[in-house]
Amino acid sequence: MDKDLQDIIKILSADLRILPASGGLLFAVSGGPDSTTLVDIIANNFPSIKKRMRIAYIHHGLRKNADRELLFVKNIAKKWDIPFHSRKIKINKTSDKSLEEIARIKRYDALFTIAKKYNCCAVITAHTSDDNAETIIFNLLNGSGLKGLCGIFPSTQVKDGLFLLRPMLSVSKSQIISYINKRNLRYLTDESNLDTRFKRNFIRHKIFPLFEKINPAFKKNISRTSKILTDDYLYIKSTAEEILEKYFTFDKDSVIFSAKIFKKFHPSIQRFVLRKIIVSICGLSHPVDFATIERIRNTVISGNKIYIEKYNILVMYDNGNITIQKHKLQKSKPLVFSVSLKIPGKTKIPDFDWTIITRYTSFKKNFLKNPDRFVAYINAQAVKNNLIVCNPDMHTHFIPLGMDKQVSFHKYWKTHKKHITKFVQFPVVVQDGKKIVWVIGGQISDDYAIKKVNRILEIRIIKES
Repeated sequence: MDKDLQDIIKILSADLRILPASGGLLFAVSGGPDSTTLVDIIANNFPSIKKRMRIAYIHHGLRKNADRELLFVKNIAKKWDIPFHSRKIKINKTSDKSLEEIARIKRYDALFTIAKKYNCCAVITAHTSDDNAETIIFNLLNGSGLKGLCGIFPSTQVKDGLFLLRPMLSVSKSQIISYINKRNLRYLTDESNLDTRFKRNFIRHKIFPLFEKINPAFKKNISRTSKILTDDYLYIKSTAEEILEKYFTFDKDSVIFSAKIFKKFHPSIQRFVLRKIIVSICGLSHPVDFATIERIRNTVISGNKIYIEKYNILVMYDNGNITIQKHKLQKSKPLVFSVSLKIPGKTKIPDFDWTIITRYTSFKKNFLKNPDRFVAYINAQAVKNNLIVCNPDMHTHFIPLGMDKQVSFHKYWKTHKKHITKFVQFPVVVQDGKKIVWVIGGQISDDYAIKKVNRILEIRIIKES
């Protein structure tokens, strides 16, 4: 056998020791060079493992070639007489996660579901040493902590006792391409892996070639460093978990511990235990960002109180003890009210601790670019009735300034609520009879837009507290 083929089989033979001695093994196969090589090596050289194999393909519905990939992977399974499974997943873009991240989460959820259904004890992926290097650089650029710089772990226990295993992390992409060429294997190329708009692809195709010019062995050096950092991380993890068990009292939604004892620990241990606490009581599937952990750590050390809105948790100091708990928000109902405005003049709105001041003024150019969410400049000549401050009827329609068609207030509020509620918790409007003039904290109606020749009515809200 060719020496290159012997080398890759020898490396993989050592790394396959992470596989459980018994139980089904679900291999995630995309049809690309890495997963195609992994299946081929095992099917040819490890018959005892092959007997336990199942192959799964996850169809993301994002690429034109996905149907071709599905058939290709199905034929690989058929060639080796290995059971085949597939799932089609739907991916909806959200504001807080990238398309790559959403696809990854959904893909693994689908793989775990298949594995559980067919009593598999592990899901196997074909991540390589190149993938590991990319992950470490990606995490470094995103400000990752120690765990992120460890890279991809060969073995991770996930839900229901299932393991996620990566036995090819010691194999390089160049070794895989060499194996494929010498074995004359067919494989598919995922065109999305060439799109440098994706951060990982940009690192792979734009940054790594520059690193290679500085040091051709940079990937090996990154891999070596990640192994050293992994040992450091696992030591801190083991130490922190012993401390958590000894000094911290967990309830369902809270944790209590001594502030004095906490201060004795090294900052790395403090950060670790706080991350574990937040992930545990909030039921998170992702790590907590460094800035949040530092805010909590400084609060604990100083013996103060803080509410972390992002995770909806309270940190409190009482008689030497720190309590971190999920905050139970009280849902309050919007006030029902209607108050007529004095024009010109001052009007008190007691329920909001507001004073609303109105006055007539002349047009000024800077009124057109008004940044203050508590001031509105409207066309006084367009007002036909007494102005009132009130709760809006959600079914009322109006044209928000800058838009060209009417929308219901319900739709407007749903779209703009996020930035308006930073100023006003509930929807409040100024109305001209039944017509909306101004959504307080938001936009005025296009029907009341100011023009240079108009008499202008200024409506200004002063917060009393």
